[in-house]
Amino acid sequence: MIKGYLLLIGGYIGWGLFPLYWSLTAHVPPVEVTLHRMIWALPVLALMVWRLPSRRAVVGEVLRQPTSMRYLLFTTALISTNWLVYVWAVSHQQVLQASMGYFLTPLLNVAGAVLVFHERLDPLKKWAIVCAMLGVAYYISRVDGFPWVAIVLGLSFALYGIVRKKAAVDSVPGLFIETLIAGPVAVLYLLFLLFSGKAAFLHGPPLDDLWLVLGGLVTVIPLALFNAGAKLLPMATVGILFYLTPTLQFLSGTLIFHEPVDTDKLIGFAGIWLGLLLYAWSLLRSTRGQAPR
Repeated sequence: MIKGYLLLIGGYIGWGLFPLYWSLTAHVPPVEVTLHRMIWALPVLALMVWRLPSRRAVVGEVLRQPTSMRYLLFTTALISTNWLVYVWAVSHQQVLQASMGYFLTPLLNVAGAVLVFHERLDPLKKWAIVCAMLGVAYYISRVDGFPWVAIVLGLSFALYGIVRKKAAVDSVPGLFIETLIAGPVAVLYLLFLLFSGKAAFLHGPPLDDLWLVLGGLVTVIPLALFNAGAKLLPMATVGILFYLTPTLQFLSGTLIFHEPVDTDKLIGFAGIWLGLLLYAWSLLRSTRGQAPR
């Protein structure tokens, strides 16, 4: 059990510290950074799949199933969008908005479960969604500019989880196939940038090239830790500990990148945080065998 906690928390901390890493490439166009994430994550994932016969079997089975591949084509578009918008957010000092998107993700997953899988919600989860939506509505009404970064990140990641559940593919084999799908397009686009002289890669300081190449490993390591830890812990625990990721991102935005936080922003976030507390309480009560009233 302790091993599970350490692995899971390690994965969540890795995701939570993403703003610090991607800030190292903030001067590189977000599209190019995303291309490198796709390209260099592929060999890391290939190694992870090759090491376990069970993963190789899953990949082979999925590649032969047209329905699963259609789902994964859609998830490839979703995760590509999510990665691109997140990198853009870091490079444009929008880490707080990015954290809001991931605070919203669990609640959007709950809403999606109702709409797609027709799951029933207990009253606490219903109030959780209401509080979060009120927080977002207040944020939109009081803050200059529509928080599109938060909305796109939250929706794309929530939809990604829902469609992946429909595809019924484990995280590592699934992401390997997604990068396999996106890989040729990413390579061709990067080659175009290189030969047209528009790429930052190989045209700047060697340290920049290193950060871009290591981006694949940095992308995959938290996923590997999460995947290993989630198998050893109850799903309610996995869900509650997820809040560690957007919390670290929020703290990075305020304490390290010094993004401004005024009263209106805090009130908007407070609605989301209240919703998350109610959601966490519902999960805790369900794990104790108590039906929420």
